[in-house]
Formats: sequence, C-alpha cells, structure tokens
Amino acid sequence: MRDTGRAVDPAGRSATSVPIAPDTVTRRTLDGGAIVLVRESHATPALTLQGYLPAGAMQEPEACGGLALLTGSLLTRGTASHTSESLALTLDTLGASLSVRADIEGVSFGVRCLSEDAGRMLDLLAEVLIRPTFPADEIEKQRAKLITGIRESRHDTRVMADKTFRGTAFPAGHPYHRPLEGEEETVAALTREDLVEFHRRWYRPNGAVLAIVGDVETDEVIARLERVFDGWQPSPSALSVAVPPAYPAASVQRREVVIPGKTQADIVLGVPGFSRTSPDYYEAMMADLILGRLGLMGRLGATVRDEEGLAYYVYSQAQAGFVAGPWAVRAGVNPKNVERAIVGILREVKGLRAQPVRDGELEDARDYLTGSLAVRLETDAGIAQALLEIELFDLGLDYLHRYPSLIAAVTPEQIGAAAARYLTLDGYTVAIATPP
Repeated sequence: MRDTGRAVDPAGRSATSVPIAPDTVTRRTLDGGAIVLVRESHATPALTLQGYLPAGAMQEPEACGGLALLTGSLLTRGTASHTSESLALTLDTLGASLSVRADIEGVSFGVRCLSEDAGRMLDLLAEVLIRPTFPADEIEKQRAKLITGIRESRHDTRVMADKTFRGTAFPAGHPYHRPLEGEEETVAALTREDLVEFHRRWYRPNGAVLAIVGDVETDEVIARLERVFDGWQPSPSALSVAVPPAYPAASVQRREVVIPGKTQADIVLGVPGFSRTSPDYYEAMMADLILGRLGLMGRLGATVRDEEGLAYYVYSQAQAGFVAGPWAVRAGVNPKNVERAIVGILREVKGLRAQPVRDGELEDARDYLTGSLAVRLETDAGIAQALLEIELFDLGLDYLHRYPSLIAAVTPEQIGAAAARYLTLDGYTVAIATPP
C-alpha cells in the first residue's frame, strides 16, 4: 500500500461518498516502522485512535499460557513516569480513555480524547507502549484476577464447551488450541522476567499500526507521533511465528465435560474454518450469515430454536483473522434435548450445503453486509477500526468503493461450494458441557 496525500473540501468533509478513500486518508511509515493512517473529521472536537501490535497469545511460548494477556493488562499499571494511580487520575481529569487488550492474534490499543488533549494523550500512549515498569504488586493483582477468572470459568457450561471444542478441533501448538487466559498453573508460574522479555521482544514499532480519526491536523499529529516514538527500536528479526495447519478430523470427534450444579447444557459443533485472506472469504461469510446469524440467527434460529423449541439460543460464528479460526455453531439447551439439538444443527448444515439460498436469503445477506458496514462507519471509532482492518489485511484504501460489488458478485453456487468445503459432515468436532 502506498503512502498517500489527503484531499478534503474546505468544510473538512470527504470529497467522496465514503469516509475512507485514497484521497481522504494519509498513510505514513514512521522512522521505526510503525504505520500511521490519519482521516481528518472535523464534525466534533475529538480524536479517536485504534491501534494494533502482533503481541498476542499466538506469540507466547506454549508453556506460558496467559503471558500475552497478563503483559497487556499491566501496560497501564505503571510506567517510567506514571504509577497506576497517577495515570488513572490523569485520564479522569482529561475525561479521556486509554486501553490495551491482548487477544489471540495480537494486541489492540485505543485512545479517545478531546482534540485539545491529543498531544498529551499521544505522549501517554507512547509511555504505556514503550516504557511499562511491571511493578511487582500490580503483577500480583492482575495475576490474581486472571486466576480467579480461570477458576470461575470451570463452572460455566458455555465457556467449558468452547474450551473443550478448541482443544479438540485444533492441534497442539495452534493458537486456537489453548485458552487465551492460559491455565491456572501456567499463570501462577509466570515471572516478572517473563513479562519484561515478552514485552521487549514483541512490542516493537515495525509491527505497529495506528489509525487516527478526528478533529486533528494530519501533519501535526504525525509529527507528534514521530517525536513521542523516537527511540522506539524496531525488531532486528521478523515479527512472525509458525502456525501449524488445522484441518477437519478424519472422523467425527465428540467430547463431553460434566459440570455439577448446572441446569443447562451448552453445545459447540464445528470445524477449523477460513482466514480473512482466504480466496473464498466473502462466500464463506455469507454462508455463515445464512446458517446462523441473519435476522434472528438465520436458519438455525428459525428451526432449532423457534420451530422445534430445542434451544434457548443457537447461532453460527466464523472467526476469520490472520489465522483460520473456528467456524462453529453454539447452542444452549435443556440437557434432555442435547441429542435432538445436535441432529437439528446437522440437518441445517446439510441443508445449507445442498440448498445454499432459499427465498430472499441472498438479498437479505447482501443488505445486511452493506447496511451494517454503513452503520459502523457513522462513528469515528468505526472508521478508525475499518482503517485498521484495511491496513492489516492489505485491502487497499479504495476498499469501501469496491466492497458493494464484492458482495453483489457472490453467487448461490459459490456460497454452497464454501459451505461444502469447510462444513464437513464427516470430520466435525462437537463438544458438550452438561450437568450430570
């Protein structure tokens, strides 16, 4: 993607019909390698920043489960210039927010503030990302929270069904095989040195992307970022890890976990799916919509829940990022209805493969995808997030212009082919968390 200039009319509005276009967004690469995208929007006196770093759970050693999540949680708990309390007080005084959150594939960070405080908040962001101090008392506080959450999750049928599914459907060493929060024993064993080393290795500017939208002057905000990130050294080696491939199993895999004291059973049934860069991404996403997301949760909601009354909730979800995540149906049911619900889910999957589009489903899916994006782009935060995704997945700054035609070009035959390719009836995994 090339660096571009900016073009806005005198009132600060985009010269095009969409908020993101090559002539309305400035893209620059800072000296350390961080990529910055700026979209001026002068409707309100505020700045919104959404950022990303490849420092998620997939970058941590497998024996150190929870390391990425714990590291991310501590960045705002003490820096070279601020204690946790003084940072919180500063944000409260400014009426601003600064967040950092680690996930499986990376770390998301964000800033929201008034335009007049933009410079000060960018200083704070750089301080948090580059110079955390990992105070011992804060480490123990965050460790205790993490372990408490792990212990509580053992009594949650929905969480345990998902954890059991991912541990079965994905091979060891795959980022979706193990839980983001790690296990109690791995979190308990993490040391301050582990956190410092993980931060030193993965929090590097040559993996960072920052998308800024708001009432700012582009050249000024980029110059400020150059100053505050000065000295942030890029990694001498590539910021990447090897991910083992994940395929459907050779035969159906079924796992059950019993949780006493519960009245509901939860089911997760699915397969390793597709990534955001898969050639059939749009076809597969539309198949997912029709199966279990459209309207009141697609065909699954209409039959398994409404017509047959077999589920309290049921929906389909495909997680498609840099790595192909799970494509799974999730349902909460009365324990006595588990088998009938599974039969109903499989029936709808089979029906999607055989008849991918019925009645007005194709038009409804197209309208949903184009309409939901339009709604999302009505806020600066939505525009910033869209900019971030455009950069991360190399979609091009003309993506919003091309998006409607990409959706309109998907045919029923392509939707059926994507469903048949991924939603195998021979090698799916089903995990059930149920009371005795």
